[in-house]
Amino acid sequence: MASATLQDLCEEAACSICLDYFEDPVTIECGHNFCRACLTQSWEGSEGEEASCPQCRSNVRRSLVSNRQLGNFVELTKKLRLEEEMRATGNGRACDKHQEPLKLFCKNDEAPICVVCDKSKEHRDHKVVPLEEAVQDYKDLISSRLKLLEVEGAKILTHKAKTEEESQGLFKERKAEMEKRKELFRELHSFLNEQEKLQLAHLEEGEKEIARERDKYLARLSEELSSLGGLIREMEQKRQQPPEELLQDVRNLLKSPKNKEPFQNPVAFLHDLCLEIGFIQNRNRFLAEKTKQFRDTVLSGSGLKKGY
Repeated sequence: MASATLQDLCEEAACSICLDYFEDPVTIECGHNFCRACLTQSWEGSEGEEASCPQCRSNVRRSLVSNRQLGNFVELTKKLRLEEEMRATGNGRACDKHQEPLKLFCKNDEAPICVVCDKSKEHRDHKVVPLEEAVQDYKDLISSRLKLLEVEGAKILTHKAKTEEESQGLFKERKAEMEKRKELFRELHSFLNEQEKLQLAHLEEGEKEIARERDKYLARLSEELSSLGGLIREMEQKRQQPPEELLQDVRNLLKSPKNKEPFQNPVAFLHDLCLEIGFIQNRNRFLAEKTKQFRDTVLSGSGLKKGY
């Protein structure tokens, strides 16, 4: 019975490809285990993200998960088989102290003992069972543990596949949102460039209009100065005339339209220019404030201040 159970353990510890003990065992998506080298060689020549399981022929992703627990189980199975072979050939270990065969197992010390050790004071109150029974118990524990490990491995593979699938969808969604962000910035750049051209063109046209008003006003002043200069020269000449000539038509000269009221100085274009400058200053302050608010909002919303 013990030999049959050991044989079952050996079969569980064997790769279905090379039919030998697992070497660097790996688990694939369907839950089957193989030597890493055997599986890699088996899949050579096939292409694509999926391949066929050599045991159940299911299509699985080319994802190899190292199974260290199975590797440890294989080493334990090798040791058990070696001990079984030694016992079968009569070459089992003997007690170092009494040179008797180690046919018993002390559960308290978890060590093989001989029949003399069992009678000794050291093991008198300990729980002792036949070695074969202890071996069978541990084999059963190993088998149970192996099943749990296989279930755990299958859960991990399922979770891994689900994580890969969900993350792929999330990365796709994130990339789409990033493209939306790029488009929003392109629209913002376009809007700002358009507004810059329109507003600067409006300001330049306003400046030209004020400059035209200034030139018209300066031309008017030049005309006034020219007219006033002619009148001054005429008055100066009249003042130098002899009395009889001076008195002749002097009243008409004094009543001449050229002797108008003193010149007023309503410089309208300067007032308009001051108003225009004030308006520009107010708009600049408004744009500076809104630009700062927008920058702070974008930075706080994107997490750039935190370095994300």
